[in-house]
Amino acid sequence: MKNIKILSLLLMAVVLVNCSKDSDPKLPLSDFQFAVDGSVVTFNGTVENATSISWDFGDGATSSEEDPVYAYSSPGTYNVIMTVSGENGTFSETKTITILPTLDILLTGGPAKPEGKTWKLKKAYTAGKDGAGLIENKLGLLIASFDNLLEAVGLGASYEDSFTFVHDGTYKVNNVDGQSLMGIIHASAFHGANITAVSADLANVPLAHAIYTPVTDATWELSEEDFTIDTLYPQVGPVSINFTGKQRLILGEYLGFKETTNIVILKEITETTMNVALGIHTEQDFYNTPTLFFHLTLESL
Repeated sequence: MKNIKILSLLLMAVVLVNCSKDSDPKLPLSDFQFAVDGSVVTFNGTVENATSISWDFGDGATSSEEDPVYAYSSPGTYNVIMTVSGENGTFSETKTITILPTLDILLTGGPAKPEGKTWKLKKAYTAGKDGAGLIENKLGLLIASFDNLLEAVGLGASYEDSFTFVHDGTYKVNNVDGQSLMGIIHASAFHGANITAVSADLANVPLAHAIYTPVTDATWELSEEDFTIDTLYPQVGPVSINFTGKQRLILGEYLGFKETTNIVILKEITETTMNVALGIHTEQDFYNTPTLFFHLTLESL
């Protein structure tokens, strides 16, 4: 009899436990994983007992897809929140995602900016980074620049020229009123009839304005391979200079000013500024032999 009573109590306990489980509300639950590829993040969500999903990507953008793919427009650290809702409430899961400042994102804005990122020559002088120097691997300066240099020598219109880099590899130059900034040697040799203005200080700023239509199908790419530049050194003559550990932009159109050979070394880049060294030809009859680097800063719009 005692055993029967104990068995009955056990059966009742089991029934009560099962009834308690059946009466518990089925709360919504969620979790997600993610994979970062440059500025693009692919999310993979897991949902239970939910009828709706919402994502907050941490930069103001949202989505209601279960497995969204999202492209961030800027590097940084973002708190991503996945929230699910069901008949018995809501549940949120938060994870931190870091987008590193890759060169593609800094230069073009990445996939989040299909129109690309636009740059202009910076009027304000950047100490230690702007000026002129020899064609040499260390990219040193011999002559410092100063604020509003182009305006001071009568070529200020070129501060309005813009240079747009797009994630898909396309590159566009928009020059003001058809005028492009050029090295004076290049302009004289190839666009002499179309020169509209010449620098007031050719000894230090050998540049000119000439009418020119940039190509519309230009491209850009980055090369980190070592390379050699043939140059002329004063009192020395022709010299071949080897460059190592440098990032070189290979462009289908000019950046800053047009030359016979578009030598563009990318020295440094942030979200807002880009420092470059550009080869310029200053010796008459040596149209393919750059003799100086002009070191310039561009700023993003």
